[in-house]
Amino acid sequence: MPSDRMLEYYYAMGQDSVHLERWDEAVAYFRKAANMGAREGAAEICAIGRRFEEGRGVPKDEEKARLCYEASAEYGDREACLLLGKLYARGIGGAKPNVRKARKNFEKASDAGSAEAAACLGRMYDEGAFGRVNAEKAFRYYLLAAERGWSDAMLMTGLFYAQGGTVPKDLEKAEAWIRKGAEAGTDDGRATLRTFLTVAAAEYASGAAGTVDDDRAEAMADEAERLGNPEAFLLLGETYRGRVRRPGHAERAFRCFQRADRNGLPRARASLGLCWEAGIGTEADIGKAVECYRSAAEAGEPFAMARLGYAYERGEGIEQDERLAMSWLIKAALRGDRGAIHTLKEDYNYHL
Repeated sequence: MPSDRMLEYYYAMGQDSVHLERWDEAVAYFRKAANMGAREGAAEICAIGRRFEEGRGVPKDEEKARLCYEASAEYGDREACLLLGKLYARGIGGAKPNVRKARKNFEKASDAGSAEAAACLGRMYDEGAFGRVNAEKAFRYYLLAAERGWSDAMLMTGLFYAQGGTVPKDLEKAEAWIRKGAEAGTDDGRATLRTFLTVAAAEYASGAAGTVDDDRAEAMADEAERLGNPEAFLLLGETYRGRVRRPGHAERAFRCFQRADRNGLPRARASLGLCWEAGIGTEADIGKAVECYRSAAEAGEPFAMARLGYAYERGEGIEQDERLAMSWLIKAALRGDRGAIHTLKEDYNYHL
């Protein structure tokens, strides 16, 4: 703090006024100190504004908070610009948001180095707050905020790289930023990392990542499962079971469904049934297929209900029983299975 005696006097008087809860006097003294070059004076005015905004020791008053923030912002106080931008963004005292003034103050705070202000600008451009979505500016501000250490912006930067389009798709950059953002330990960070790993695993398996890397795909699915996604291996198995299969992918699909089945997922059990029925990644065994279908069907899985109905209809792996076939097909159809709806109509002349 500068040593000029008048500057020190005004600053000390401002502190005394705060102690006595004479807020207008405090602001006036801190203004005088700020006019003489004491940046601390502007920061004190901002702190008084924060009191009024939060109702901390004073009646809550967002209009008084605005006046304090504006006074502090005149001296270039970064925090005041940020807080003023937030006030305008949500609307002062229940008024409509003023996005133009919000942007102006966020830009001032961002230009002064505020990571949060840059993140706020990124979100506003991302959400179309200024009339339309501007993904390019959103990414630019998210990246700036991420580079300054704002964890939420790191997550958003990673998602931009994961999705591609606005910037070239790059799963390695995406993973690096999302992992860095998740290090903050927030629920959003963990959820974003978990979702990214699940989707990226499928993309490395299918080649949508730009390359096929089965080991990396399974490692990502394993981590996603450990982070709390019980469906990670189910989704990876469905990718391996897809129309375009590479050597070894059928076997990987079967193993993935076995892994997912350990989590008690009826859809995974139904997928195992299909593998046993069609010989996908394992020897065909209609008896084992029907066992899987029955277990999953009893748990309410529509596809398994339909397959069990077909088995009863044809007497494959189980004794033929058209009554039970129709019963299971109706249950599947009521849950939206199109194959069951078609079979009921064509084979039984039954319409839902």
